[in-house]
Amino acid sequence: MQEPLAKLCKGFSFPGDIDSDALEFLMYHGRQDVAKHVLAVKDMAQRIASKFSVNIELARCAGLLHDISLVIPTSDMLQTSLELGIEVIAEEKQVPYLIHGKLSALIAEEVFGIKNDSVIHAISCHSTLCANASSLDKVLFVADKMSWEPEHSPFRLELAEALEKSLDEAVGCFLTWTWNRKDKLDVIHPWLKEAWNDLVPAKNE
Repeated sequence: MQEPLAKLCKGFSFPGDIDSDALEFLMYHGRQDVAKHVLAVKDMAQRIASKFSVNIELARCAGLLHDISLVIPTSDMLQTSLELGIEVIAEEKQVPYLIHGKLSALIAEEVFGIKNDSVIHAISCHSTLCANASSLDKVLFVADKMSWEPEHSPFRLELAEALEKSLDEAVGCFLTWTWNRKDKLDVIHPWLKEAWNDLVPAKNE
């Protein structure tokens, strides 16, 4: 195991099942807030996956581990990513928090032993989504946004209504909400722009 990951695991005994492993790892690092969030995302991801005939167990796993890298302080994410050999683009150097999906994907694979490429990909792009997104990518993307705290999710009612129609409608709803506020973003991640171009072509300006 690479040194930065070994440091994260030092002194922690993995209970042996993915639920306990993920939640106790977060709490071991003092991130009870993240543990609460991933539980909500896991439950939401399972419900959305069931509704749209997506593999429930894969959605569950992705939900539990999508934010596992938040045990690393945001101030350390860039350096840790470079040490781990993660490709970091200019926008992520400018806003290191945007790397946390890639970091979570790597931790899921190397620390938690997740070898399913679909789960790893969904975790990697859960913040921004991406072009050619899979159904699992979309499930995690929407489940994450549906689980934000109320003060950060003024779009939630509209998103829930869109989700009643289809998964793509829900994805388009959030992407549109975000794109309409793009001038307020610190940066526009290329994956977000590609997702917008790919999934909401009729609304492009």
